[in-house]
Amino acid sequence: MNKNQVLKQRTLTGIIFGVIVITLIQSGSYGAILLALIIAVTGNVEYIKMIFPSENLKLIICLSINILVIAGLLFIPPNTSIYLYISLLSCFMMILGILNLYLPIIRHELVYWIVSLFYFGLPFGLFISHLYNVTPYLPYFWLSVLIMIWMSDSFAYLVGSRIGKHKLFEKISPKKSWEGFLGAGFIALPIAYWLGSSYFNTAADMYGISPASVGSSGLFWTMIAAAAWIIGTMGDLVESSIKRTFGIKDSGNILPGHGGILDRFDSFIYILPFVLFLLSFYSQSKSI
Repeated sequence: MNKNQVLKQRTLTGIIFGVIVITLIQSGSYGAILLALIIAVTGNVEYIKMIFPSENLKLIICLSINILVIAGLLFIPPNTSIYLYISLLSCFMMILGILNLYLPIIRHELVYWIVSLFYFGLPFGLFISHLYNVTPYLPYFWLSVLIMIWMSDSFAYLVGSRIGKHKLFEKISPKKSWEGFLGAGFIALPIAYWLGSSYFNTAADMYGISPASVGSSGLFWTMIAAAAWIIGTMGDLVESSIKRTFGIKDSGNILPGHGGILDRFDSFIYILPFVLFLLSFYSQSKSI
């Protein structure tokens, strides 16, 4: 394919993919649950296939473990202390994954099922429990989380492509720069604060979170944007490091021109536990 054909393919796939994602989120909690299951299962398959291209038994083991974890977490509502502690554990494991970028000790061939559990089963089990147990379902909230990720990625690319000189993590992602990373934060965080203050006037609009417990809706959305910016960027690097470890360009080919599901949702997967922890923590605040 020439460059024009590749661009057309990427554009068409991006439009169709975006419409499907938005439609599922907008369709209600069950549509969002279906989307979560698609990401969890397909992402898990892609992860195992990167490590063991032809070992179906290991794939079946990982899928079975993750499905059991997701099913079990469905019965733990987000308004409980157990849910809060599990979401905190999930955040901690994601941070360990980030630390592994700098002090690599994880051998995926040996601990693949553990990585799979904390990369897919735990965050998506918490997510699906939230979608199933919390009412009302607010599609605009989850669309806004995705927008925060896309906004951070876009600003990082725009700034980095123009003034980026110092590599953020060259051996893993040569195109990412410190200028792009910092520029994304300087632009995205004030916009997130403005959007939160202007369009979500009180944090109570979001799953019963009281304004007193979070300070303001603008502050809350700034925290979400910060997670999308910092944790999301690190999540992208974690997924890139896995691909480089096994000499793979894309996690899959389900999205022509874009790669796999894991390529498109790596940042979302990584920030998911942090968003759910914030929601659970503030919804259980004594000031509610």
